[in-house]
Amino acid sequence: MEKTESTQNKYEATLAKYNTRMNDAEVAAQVAKIVAEKVPANNTPDVKKFLFNCIDLTTLRTEDSDESVMKFTQKVNQFDNEFPDLKNVAAICVYPNFAEIVRDTLEVEDVNIACVSGGFPSSQTFIEVKVAETAMAVMEGADEIDIVISVGKFLAGDYETMCDEIQEQKAACKEKHLKVILETGALQTASNIKKASILSM
Repeated sequence: MEKTESTQNKYEATLAKYNTRMNDAEVAAQVAKIVAEKVPANNTPDVKKFLFNCIDLTTLRTEDSDESVMKFTQKVNQFDNEFPDLKNVAAICVYPNFAEIVRDTLEVEDVNIACVSGGFPSSQTFIEVKVAETAMAVMEGADEIDIVISVGKFLAGDYETMCDEIQEQKAACKEKHLKVILETGALQTASNIKKASILSM
Protein backbone atom coordinates (compact mmCIF):
# COMPACT_ATOMS: atom_id res chain seq x y z
CA MET A 1 0.00 0.00 0.00
CA GLU A 2 1.51 3.30 -1.07
CA LYS A 3 1.83 5.86 1.70
CA THR A 4 0.39 9.24 0.91
CA GLU A 5 1.03 12.48 2.71
CA SER A 6 -2.64 12.71 3.73
CA THR A 7 -2.58 9.20 5.21
CA GLN A 8 0.56 9.92 7.22
CA ASN A 9 -0.96 13.22 8.32
CA LYS A 10 -3.86 11.22 9.81
CA TYR A 11 -1.47 9.77 12.38
CA GLU A 12 0.23 13.10 13.02
CA ALA A 13 -3.22 14.67 13.51
CA THR A 14 -4.12 11.98 16.02
CA LEU A 15 -0.93 12.58 17.99
CA ALA A 16 -1.51 16.35 17.87
CA LYS A 17 -4.63 15.88 20.04
CA TYR A 18 -2.40 14.92 22.97
CA ASN A 19 0.57 16.43 24.74
CA THR A 20 3.34 14.03 23.69
CA ARG A 21 6.22 16.32 24.65
CA MET A 22 7.32 14.57 27.83
CA ASN A 23 10.31 15.42 29.99
CA ASP A 24 12.06 12.17 30.90
CA ALA A 25 13.52 13.54 34.15
CA GLU A 26 10.11 14.81 35.29
CA VAL A 27 8.46 11.49 34.43
CA ALA A 28 11.15 9.59 36.34
CA ALA A 29 10.66 11.86 39.37
CA GLN A 30 6.88 11.37 39.29
CA VAL A 31 7.30 7.59 39.04
CA ALA A 32 9.73 7.58 41.98
CA LYS A 33 7.22 9.60 44.03
CA ILE A 34 4.38 7.20 43.24
CA VAL A 35 6.55 4.20 44.11
CA ALA A 36 7.64 5.77 47.40
CA GLU A 37 4.06 6.66 48.37
CA LYS A 38 2.15 3.64 47.11
CA VAL A 39 4.40 0.57 47.37
CA PRO A 40 4.49 0.36 51.18
CA ALA A 41 0.71 0.76 51.43
CA ASN A 42 0.17 -1.95 48.82
CA ASN A 43 2.70 -4.41 50.24
CA THR A 44 -0.05 -6.56 51.73
CA PRO A 45 -1.08 -10.23 51.41
CA ASP A 46 -4.38 -9.25 49.76
CA VAL A 47 -2.65 -7.18 47.06
CA LYS A 48 -0.12 -9.95 46.45
CA LYS A 49 -2.92 -12.51 46.11
CA PHE A 50 -4.65 -10.21 43.61
CA LEU A 51 -1.43 -9.74 41.64
CA PHE A 52 -0.79 -13.48 41.55
CA ASN A 53 -4.12 -13.91 39.78
CA CYS A 54 -2.95 -11.38 37.13
CA ILE A 55 0.14 -13.40 36.14
CA ASP A 56 0.61 -14.85 32.65
CA LEU A 57 2.63 -17.93 33.59
CA THR A 58 5.04 -18.10 30.67
CA THR A 59 7.37 -20.57 29.04
CA LEU A 60 9.11 -19.22 25.95
CA ARG A 61 12.26 -21.29 26.04
CA THR A 62 14.19 -22.49 23.01
CA GLU A 63 14.12 -26.00 24.49
CA ASP A 64 10.32 -26.11 25.02
CA SER A 65 8.77 -29.34 23.76
CA ASP A 66 5.33 -30.94 23.76
CA GLU A 67 6.30 -32.87 26.89
CA SER A 68 7.73 -29.90 28.79
CA VAL A 69 4.68 -27.74 27.96
CA MET A 70 2.36 -30.53 29.11
CA LYS A 71 4.21 -30.74 32.44
CA PHE A 72 4.13 -26.96 32.73
CA THR A 73 0.36 -26.98 32.19
CA GLN A 74 -0.16 -29.83 34.66
CA LYS A 75 1.40 -27.68 37.39
CA VAL A 76 -1.40 -25.18 36.79
CA ASN A 77 -3.95 -28.02 36.95
CA GLN A 78 -2.60 -29.06 40.36
CA PHE A 79 -2.47 -25.53 41.77
CA ASP A 80 -6.01 -25.48 43.20
CA ASN A 81 -5.34 -28.61 45.26
CA GLU A 82 -2.00 -27.34 46.55
CA PHE A 83 -3.10 -23.75 47.25
CA PRO A 84 -6.90 -23.76 47.78
CA ASP A 85 -6.88 -20.26 49.33
CA LEU A 86 -5.40 -18.62 46.21
CA LYS A 87 -6.88 -17.92 42.80
CA ASN A 88 -4.94 -19.50 39.95
CA VAL A 89 -2.84 -17.57 37.43
CA ALA A 90 -4.66 -15.59 34.73
CA ALA A 91 -3.14 -17.40 31.76
CA ILE A 92 -0.54 -19.79 30.45
CA CYS A 93 1.58 -18.10 27.78
CA VAL A 94 3.40 -20.16 25.14
CA TYR A 95 4.59 -20.05 21.56
CA PRO A 96 1.74 -20.59 19.04
CA ASN A 97 2.80 -24.13 18.15
CA PHE A 98 2.05 -25.18 21.74
CA ALA A 99 -1.47 -23.72 22.00
CA GLU A 100 -3.10 -27.03 21.16
CA ILE A 101 -0.99 -28.88 23.76
CA VAL A 102 -2.07 -26.42 26.45
CA ARG A 103 -5.70 -26.56 25.30
CA ASP A 104 -5.74 -30.36 25.46
CA THR A 105 -3.90 -30.53 28.82
CA LEU A 106 -5.51 -27.64 30.73
CA GLU A 107 -8.22 -28.91 33.08
CA VAL A 108 -9.00 -25.85 35.21
CA GLU A 109 -11.44 -23.09 34.40
CA ASP A 110 -10.66 -19.38 34.41
CA VAL A 111 -7.10 -19.83 33.10
CA ASN A 112 -6.69 -18.50 29.58
CA ILE A 113 -4.27 -19.58 26.88
CA ALA A 114 -2.06 -16.74 25.65
CA CYS A 115 0.25 -17.02 22.66
CA VAL A 116 3.00 -14.70 21.54
CA SER A 117 2.74 -14.01 17.83
CA GLY A 118 3.68 -11.68 15.01
CA GLY A 119 7.37 -12.57 14.86
CA PHE A 120 7.70 -12.23 18.64
CA PRO A 121 9.77 -10.74 20.21
CA SER A 122 11.39 -8.63 17.47
CA SER A 123 8.35 -8.26 15.17
CA GLN A 124 10.85 -8.44 12.31
CA THR A 125 9.09 -10.56 9.72
CA PHE A 126 6.61 -10.22 6.87
CA ILE A 127 3.10 -9.03 7.73
CA GLU A 128 1.74 -12.10 5.94
CA VAL A 129 3.68 -14.30 8.37
CA LYS A 130 2.45 -12.27 11.35
CA VAL A 131 -1.19 -12.59 10.28
CA ALA A 132 -0.88 -16.31 9.49
CA GLU A 133 0.84 -17.04 12.81
CA THR A 134 -1.84 -15.11 14.70
CA ALA A 135 -4.71 -16.83 12.88
CA MET A 136 -3.17 -20.26 13.46
CA ALA A 137 -2.65 -19.57 17.18
CA VAL A 138 -6.32 -18.62 17.53
CA MET A 139 -7.36 -21.71 15.57
CA GLU A 140 -5.24 -23.90 17.88
CA GLY A 141 -6.90 -22.54 21.02
CA ALA A 142 -5.38 -19.19 22.02
CA ASP A 143 -7.68 -16.90 24.00
CA GLU A 144 -5.20 -14.02 23.81
CA ILE A 145 -2.52 -12.98 21.35
CA ASP A 146 0.52 -10.98 22.48
CA ILE A 147 2.37 -9.02 19.79
CA VAL A 148 5.19 -6.47 19.80
CA ILE A 149 4.86 -3.30 17.74
CA SER A 150 7.21 -2.83 14.81
CA VAL A 151 9.62 -0.68 16.81
CA GLY A 152 11.85 0.00 13.81
CA LYS A 153 8.92 1.30 11.76
CA PHE A 154 7.77 3.47 14.67
CA LEU A 155 11.23 4.98 15.27
CA ALA A 156 11.54 5.68 11.54
CA GLY A 157 8.26 7.61 11.68
CA ASP A 158 6.39 5.03 9.60
CA TYR A 159 3.32 5.11 11.81
CA GLU A 160 1.05 3.93 9.01
CA THR A 161 2.79 0.57 8.60
CA MET A 162 2.98 0.04 12.36
CA CYS A 163 -0.74 0.75 12.79
CA ASP A 164 -1.78 -1.25 9.72
CA GLU A 165 0.10 -4.28 11.09
CA ILE A 166 -1.66 -4.01 14.43
CA GLN A 167 -5.02 -3.67 12.67
CA GLU A 168 -4.41 -6.73 10.47
CA GLN A 169 -3.33 -8.86 13.42
CA LYS A 170 -6.32 -7.66 15.46
CA ALA A 171 -8.60 -8.77 12.62
CA ALA A 172 -6.91 -12.19 12.62
CA CYS A 173 -7.71 -12.50 16.34
CA LYS A 174 -11.44 -12.33 15.55
CA GLU A 175 -13.18 -12.09 18.95
CA LYS A 176 -10.07 -13.03 20.91
CA HIS A 177 -8.08 -10.53 22.98
CA LEU A 178 -5.02 -8.77 21.51
CA LYS A 179 -2.27 -7.43 23.77
CA VAL A 180 0.09 -4.95 22.11
CA ILE A 181 3.54 -4.85 23.71
CA LEU A 182 5.35 -1.54 23.23
CA GLU A 183 8.89 -2.71 24.07
CA THR A 184 9.37 0.50 25.99
CA GLY A 185 13.09 -0.01 26.60
CA ALA A 186 13.70 0.19 22.87
CA LEU A 187 11.51 3.30 22.53
CA GLN A 188 13.98 5.15 24.78
CA THR A 189 11.91 8.21 25.73
CA ALA A 190 8.65 8.91 27.53
CA SER A 191 7.47 10.88 24.49
CA ASN A 192 7.97 7.86 22.22
CA ILE A 193 6.23 5.60 24.72
CA LYS A 194 3.21 7.91 24.86
CA LYS A 195 3.06 8.23 21.07
CA ALA A 196 3.32 4.47 20.57
CA SER A 197 0.58 3.93 23.17
CA ILE A 198 -1.79 6.34 21.45
CA LEU A 199 -1.12 4.92 17.99
CA SER A 200 -1.53 1.33 19.20
CA MET A 201 -4.91 2.16 20.69
